[in-house]
Amino acid sequence: MRREAGMSIALVVTCVALFISNPDFAGQSNAVNLLRQISMLGIFAIGIAFVIIAGGIDLSIGSTIGLTGVLIAKFSAETAGGLGWSLWVGIPIALAAALLVGLAQGLLITRLGLQPFIVTLGGMLLVRGLSQTIVEGGTLSLGGSPLLGIASGGFLEIGGEPLIPYPLLIFAGVIAIATYVLHFTVYGRYVYAIGGNRDAAAYSGIAVRRVEASTYVISAGLAGVAGVCYAAYISQMSQQVGVAYEMYAIAAAVLGGCSLRGGEGTVLGVVIGSAMMRVIDNGINMFQLPYTDGDGIRRIWRLDPNWTFIIIGGVILAAVILDQAIHLVQARRRVRRAAQ
Repeated sequence: MRREAGMSIALVVTCVALFISNPDFAGQSNAVNLLRQISMLGIFAIGIAFVIIAGGIDLSIGSTIGLTGVLIAKFSAETAGGLGWSLWVGIPIALAAALLVGLAQGLLITRLGLQPFIVTLGGMLLVRGLSQTIVEGGTLSLGGSPLLGIASGGFLEIGGEPLIPYPLLIFAGVIAIATYVLHFTVYGRYVYAIGGNRDAAAYSGIAVRRVEASTYVISAGLAGVAGVCYAAYISQMSQQVGVAYEMYAIAAAVLGGCSLRGGEGTVLGVVIGSAMMRVIDNGINMFQLPYTDGDGIRRIWRLDPNWTFIIIGGVILAAVILDQAIHLVQARRRVRRAAQ
C-alpha cells in the first residue's frame, strides 16, 4: 500500500495547492463537476486495470465508449437521425455491443495468439469507424431524453445542483463489485497469477485463455457503462467522443500502481489515479498565480490550456519511469538477499 499512500498524499497536496491558488476550486459547481469527471473516468479505468493486471492492454476502450453513446443516441433519440425507441431497448443494445467488442478481441488474443496491442489498436480504429458510419460523419442529439438526468441529477440538492451526482453512485457500485471480484475471489487471484507469470499459471491448472479473455469483456463492459454516463453528460454524440480516453485510463491505472508488466495493482490505487488525472486536468484551468508587473499593475498568471497534453504526457512518462525504477530497486534487493 506504499504507492497508494504516496499517491494519496500527492493528491491531497495538489488539491490544497489548487485551493490556495484559486478558492473556486472547492466551489460547489466545480467540485460536483469534478466528481462527475472522476467517476466517469474511474469506471472504465477500473475495467482496463483488469486487463493490465492480467498482463494485457486495451487501446479500444475509448472507441467502445463512443460507440455505446452513439448507439444509444441512434436507437433512443427522438430527434433527427434517431429511431425514437425506448431507452430500455437502446441502452441494453449498446451495452451488448460493447460486450461483444470485448469478447471478440479477447478471443482473437487468446485463441489465435495475437498481440493485444495490435488487436486492440485495430479494434480501436474499427469501432471508431462504426461510430462514424452510424452518425454519418455528423452528430446525433439526445434532445430532452430522460437519460440526461443521469449526469445532471443526484442527491442532496443545494442551489439546484446535487452534492452527490448519479455517476458517483454508479462509480461507488463499480468500486465495490470490482474490489470484491479482484481481491476476494479465486478469479481475482487467477488474474494476478496470469499477469505475474503466465506459464506458471497455466502449469498450475488455471484456465489462462478463458480468464484472460474475460478481462477484455470486463474492460469493454465497464467502457459501455461509462459510455452511458458520457452520453448523458455530453448529449451530442459523434465519432469524436472517446478519442484518447484510453490514454487517460492507462495513465490512471499506472499512476494508481498497476504495472504494465502485469501482476500488480489495486482497485483503490486506480480510484486514486483517476482522481489525480482529473484533478490535474481541472487544475490546468483553475490554477492561477497573482503577481505585480513592472508598472505596478496586479495581474493573474494562468496555465496555458494548450499545455494540457504536455502536462498529462509528462505525468504518464513520470509514472512509467517510477514504475521501472521501483522494479529495478526491488530486483536489486532480491539479488542481495539471495547472495546473503
